[in-house]
Amino acid sequence: MYEKPISRPKRDPFDALVDVLAAATRYDLHLVIVPVAFAVALVAASVLGVSIVQAMLIAAPIGVFVIIDACYLNPPVDQGSP
Repeated sequence: MYEKPISRPKRDPFDALVDVLAAATRYDLHLVIVPVAFAVALVAASVLGVSIVQAMLIAAPIGVFVIIDACYLNPPVDQGSP
């Protein structure tokens, strides 16, 4: 009762990362930008000694702009649409 290991093709992890990043769309980047903006604001608030409210006043417009861009300025279009 020995298990036979499944052989997987050897693939460089860097090549896999490049493939994933190359397949990322504009909307994938939008999903990354919003939480990163708030995370950077929280870190900046603690490092620079400003209040969290002041830091959020900078991050919130970034999030709003990204949402407006994704929903209204460049909305997703169905591939079958003319």
